[in-house]
Amino acid sequence: MTAHSETVRMSLYSRITTEGLNQDQQYRLFMDEMTLYRNALVHLVAEWQADHDFSALSDHDRDLQAYEALWRTFAQTGIVEQPTRAFAEENFVELDEEEAGRLRQLIIATPGLKANFAKETEAALARVNIAPSPANRALAGKLVMLARMVGAWSCRTGVEIGAMPGAVAEPPCAAPKSSPPATHPTAEDAPIAVDEPNTEWLDMTPSEVAERFIADTPRMFEHRQGGKRASEQTGEQTLRQIRWAAQLLERSLPPGKPMWAVNSENLKRLDQWFDKLPITFGKSPADRAANMTFERAHARAIERVEAGDLAGDGIGLTIPTCNKHYRKIAQIHEFLRSKLKDLPELNTSEFIQPDRKDERAARTRYTVEQGQAIFALPPWTGCAGDIIIHDSLFYVLLLVWYTGARREEICKLRIVDVDHVSGIWFLRIDTTETGRVKNTSAIRCIPIADELVRLGFTHYVEALKAAGETLVFPEIEPADGTKRKRGDVFYKLWWIYLAPLIPGLLRGQAMHSARHMVSDELKQQAIFLEFRNDLLGHKTNGGEGATRYPSAAALRTVLAIVNRIPVVTAHVADVGAADIRLLTSENRRQRPSRK
Repeated sequence: MTAHSETVRMSLYSRITTEGLNQDQQYRLFMDEMTLYRNALVHLVAEWQADHDFSALSDHDRDLQAYEALWRTFAQTGIVEQPTRAFAEENFVELDEEEAGRLRQLIIATPGLKANFAKETEAALARVNIAPSPANRALAGKLVMLARMVGAWSCRTGVEIGAMPGAVAEPPCAAPKSSPPATHPTAEDAPIAVDEPNTEWLDMTPSEVAERFIADTPRMFEHRQGGKRASEQTGEQTLRQIRWAAQLLERSLPPGKPMWAVNSENLKRLDQWFDKLPITFGKSPADRAANMTFERAHARAIERVEAGDLAGDGIGLTIPTCNKHYRKIAQIHEFLRSKLKDLPELNTSEFIQPDRKDERAARTRYTVEQGQAIFALPPWTGCAGDIIIHDSLFYVLLLVWYTGARREEICKLRIVDVDHVSGIWFLRIDTTETGRVKNTSAIRCIPIADELVRLGFTHYVEALKAAGETLVFPEIEPADGTKRKRGDVFYKLWWIYLAPLIPGLLRGQAMHSARHMVSDELKQQAIFLEFRNDLLGHKTNGGEGATRYPSAAALRTVLAIVNRIPVVTAHVADVGAADIRLLTSENRRQRPSRK
């Protein structure tokens, strides 16, 4: 038996050597299929976005994640043409229940999936001039599946293929990407003393350095995001900002230029592009696609202006946005300096401009008239036969207006976060299982204004409690498996439809503008800075705020302050306990998709 096994092993080695795929062939097959599949998805997303009716119902980010899950699963299990519900639950773990069910039905409804994929694999081999054989078909099929998985991931995240972490960018057994020999700086550049173990850093692009920066910095570890050890200042949004700043820099550089060679002239060219890009650049996955050059983005922005779809001042990034990009680039470069001895500092400070934050906040604050217009809309005055439903739509905006709290701080409230001391009702803002707060200064208790009590907020909370709920706004709980925050769910469910109905709404005015209104109004009324900081959760040199702990005396002091916020809802009828009309229990569930 041992002798027979040895014969089989030697025969297998011989067959693989003559008919199998060598490392170079594996890599070429993988990269060709990945690029082709990713480009196909980029075009598909563009078609989705161009169809207004479809784009209003579809979430292409989730759809792309489904493609990613499909090919990841098949690479592990082989193609299963009739997946059971149990199979979907076990393997489509990154999708919510509804999306996993739709993917399962799509697979079942696709006839000849296995046979068609076999033909596609042979076509993929032919594109890179490899003859199919019994010895290479299985591996080729798996490489095609892995390539499609990575292509979908790249299209969804907007991360350029060459900038992906090595564990994802290159499949198992694939030959490493061939690269030119590491070249040391020329006489035109500052000399760098490079220790032999650090030569790998000489070939890295800005995006590759950014990925290492994230992977090697404990406070940025992605496995900590959303957990108990998540850094206050380093969430998923920060990681996206780091990656995007690196991509922007990379797109402005000559092809192949490594991060260590970036200088002030390169930053100057990037700075010139910042004045030519649309103000929304980077919001869409199409902007983050590898084939979206700055030239193309600028040309598209001009076309949109000429077509009336974009205001003339919609071209050019804002000062705060540009400053943010430069600060992230500086962080990435400083990390590289820790790896390359004597690498000169990259001076980004000369490109950063004064933010004029106070002026901007004043410009984007809501006026009292705008507040009155918001709460004169049907959700607060009655619709469909004067019916008023008491839910997140009714109370979130009221709470933001009469507390000055951040959108997410309100949307993540639990029933136990609404409490009272000596007859004074208050909100407890802190890090809980429903989400974090911005920093330690944001931990506070906010008294509930008399106007909110008149409008039935405390009765609403008591009604939810009696109904067995644990969240103040259960209907905006994000779908399982997503990274969305509750405030983002509310924004997409309601705000995007309310905003066009607000008269005189300026660009930059959003829900956060109510917070600017509160800060500015209290400042105009000569409320002490310490009290304003206590209420809004801003940092102060005065130690822990008076509202950090819910003592009756402290709450009474700040209650007098919140009651000085302009009342814009005098026209809204009183809401007593008997008037509360909750959503049905079915509608108080999370909404995994927009409908």
